[in-house]
Amino acid sequence: MKMSEMNRRKFMLVATQVAGVAIFSRSILKGLFSSAEAAEPLKTVTDLKMLDPKDTLASAVKYVEDYKKSQTSKGNHCVSCQFYAKKEKRAGKEVGTCTIFQGKLVYGNAFCNSYSKKA
Repeated sequence: MKMSEMNRRKFMLVATQVAGVAIFSRSILKGLFSSAEAAEPLKTVTDLKMLDPKDTLASAVKYVEDYKKSQTSKGNHCVSCQFYAKKEKRAGKEVGTCTIFQGKLVYGNAFCNSYSKKA
């Protein structure tokens, strides 16, 4: 009887230690990876390029640089879309980022079928 109690106690002690090491090592690894991401330089707006309407994703969502040329826009354009964020002016036109097209800039007067009106 004593022998089995000791085995259970030892098992519980080891299991608790293993769980503690797993939690602790996870937080260390998370810290290492997040600091590596922080060391990576962030792209500025000037580093970003304009979205090419012939891009695969742009074609899939029927992106056009001028909403007036789209029969489905119904007057909607990126400026009034929840995915759009104004950044700057280029060649006299407003441009911004879009969560649909990561790492690219889109025109404020553009339109795509992923349009979702700002709340």
